[in-house]
Amino acid sequence: MTLSIRSATRRATVAAAALALTAGAAPAMAQVPGGGFAGYVVKVDDTSLIVSVDPKGDTPTVVTGTIANTTGQAFRCEVPAFAKGDKTTPVGYGQVTTAAAAREVREYYRTQVFTGPSDTNANGDLVSMGSLYDVFPAGSSVGSSEADTRQAHNEARVAGRTGDPRVGGNLQFDVAAGATVNYTATLGVPATGDRGQWKAAALFMCKNNVTGDWFLYTGLEDIEDPNPAPEPENTGSLSSGSLGS
Repeated sequence: MTLSIRSATRRATVAAAALALTAGAAPAMAQVPGGGFAGYVVKVDDTSLIVSVDPKGDTPTVVTGTIANTTGQAFRCEVPAFAKGDKTTPVGYGQVTTAAAAREVREYYRTQVFTGPSDTNANGDLVSMGSLYDVFPAGSSVGSSEADTRQAHNEARVAGRTGDPRVGGNLQFDVAAGATVNYTATLGVPATGDRGQWKAAALFMCKNNVTGDWFLYTGLEDIEDPNPAPEPENTGSLSSGSLGS
């Protein structure tokens, strides 16, 4: 099955992100004649992997949690590389951020296709941040005051509320069938010296190694959000605690 951005987006809108790339799809972005670059349809409501976020306490320096594989199939967690001409972006990895930013990313990919980094340099080469930041859309899908999800994530970074989650020291990793892995993300240094109060979230883009389907998995800290985002319309909402997304 061949997907273009336009057709895949239309179908994803109708099916509420129920589609995925066919098994064996190459991780590099493919050129579609007359349609620009193809992308990845990412499922957001799958519960094959359950991501949890441990309570971080009042003065955290790290965010920890687990990823539990509830299936008999292995998963690979990474952000796929994208090719444009003779340039290829690095393989990316997950992110710890705020619940508000994570929630908007999740809602966005209910109806949108992941097409890789959108930024280019003066030579027209793709610019990748090398992390799940490339998955963060430049725009809000739920109409909150955080109108740009990347801006929300960058503000969280400045506040020292973000980090790169590692499993066994690795940014990209496998989750074997039926296994549970532990991740740790060291938080950045806050520009203000005080991280304040926030609800932590962890985001991982992962591929089922058997089917080749891609998923976005989200975990939320099980606390009341001191900075809640408005509820999205007609799409449901995220609850506190551990969930697969």
